Amino acid sequence: MSRSRTACIALVGFPAAFALGCIPSARLISRLAGAGDISQAGDRKPGASNVAHTLGWKPGAATLGIDLAKGSATAAIARRAGAGPDLSGALAVTPVVAHIAVVGGRGAAAALGAALALDPAATGIVLPAVVGGALAKRAALGAMVAALALPFVSLALGRRRTAAWCAALPAVMAGARLRGSEGAPPPTRLAVVWERFWFDREPAVDTGGVGTPSEG
Repeated sequence: MSRSRTACIALVGFPAAFALGCIPSARLISRLAGAGDISQAGDRKPGASNVAHTLGWKPGAATLGIDLAKGSATAAIARRAGAGPDLSGALAVTPVVAHIAVVGGRGAAAALGAALALDPAATGIVLPAVVGGALAKRAALGAMVAALALPFVSLALGRRRTAAWCAALPAVMAGARLRGSEGAPPPTRLAVVWERFWFDREPAVDTGGVGTPSEG
C-alpha cells in the first residue's frame, strides 16, 4: 500500500477510533431504559457487566454489542482498506484507550472487539475463557485470562507483529484496573494489586483495616 493511502487511513482512522471509544454506551443504554446514570448504580462501573447485573441481560447485551463495535469497527475497516498490521493494531488499541480515559470504563468489551479485528482466529481460541468467566460470574477474571493468552496464541499462529499489538490490550486493561475505582487510593499492598488485576475489585478490607465494598 502506498504511503499516501496509509497516511489517509491514519488521518481519518485515528480521530474516528478515538471518537468511537468516547461513546458512553452504558450510560446511554441505562438512560434509555429509564434507570438514570449507571455509574451511580451497582458497582458504579460504566460497562456492560454492570448494566446486565443492574438492568437485565437485554440492556447488558446492547451495551456489550456497542462496546464490541467501538473496539473493532475502525481497525476492521482499515484492514479491509489495505492497512498493515501496525496501523491496524494502533487503530484497534485507540478506542480502548479512549473508552478507559474518557468514559471511565475498564475496556474489557472494547478490547474484545479490538481483538476480533486484530486476530479473529486467535480471539476465537481464547474466547471460551471469556464465556466461562461470565457463566461462572467471574467475568473480570475470564476477560483478563483471555487477554493475557491472546498474544501468545497469535504468536503461535505465526503473526508476530499482530501479537505485539494484542499484547497491548491486557497492558491497557491492567492499567485501568490497577487505577481502581474513582477516589480509590493507589495500590500499596499486594492484596490490592491482586484483587484489582484479576478480579477488578477492591479487597474486602483495605489499608488500615477499613472495610471497603467488593466490586464485581
